[in-house]
Amino acid sequence: MEWFLAGHTVLWGAVLLWSDDLFSQPAWGGFRQLFGDAGPLGWVMVLLGVLRVGGLIVNGARKYVTPAVRQFSAGVGFFIWSGITYGYASSGVVSTWLAIYPLFALGELVNINRAAHDQGEARNGKSG
Repeated sequence: MEWFLAGHTVLWGAVLLWSDDLFSQPAWGGFRQLFGDAGPLGWVMVLLGVLRVGGLIVNGARKYVTPAVRQFSAGVGFFIWSGITYGYASSGVVSTWLAIYPLFALGELVNINRAAHDQGEARNGKSG
C-alpha cells in the first residue's frame, strides 16, 4: 500500500503537469480556488512522491528498518489525500473522487499504524 500510494502521488502530480487546462474543469474548481494554477501543485506532488519512494528504498535496503520515515511519509500522505478530497469536495461536483481519495487517506492511517507496529517490534522484539 505504501508503494502504491507513493507511485500514485507521483503520477497524480505528473497528470497536473501534463494537462494544460485541467483546473478549468468544474470538478477542479476547489483546486483552482486554492492553488490558482496546476503547475506548482503538480511539482509538489511529484517531489513528495519521489521522496517517499526514496524513503521506502532506504527502508528496504537497511538491515534495521526505518519505521519513523514510513510513519512520517504516511502522515504526509494522509494530509495529501485529505487535501485532495477537500479540493474535490469544495468544487461541489460529485464524482468518482468520492470513492477513491477518502479511502486513500484512510489507507494512510493504516500505513501509519503498521509502521508504528514495526517500530515497536524493532525496539522491543517480536511478541507472541
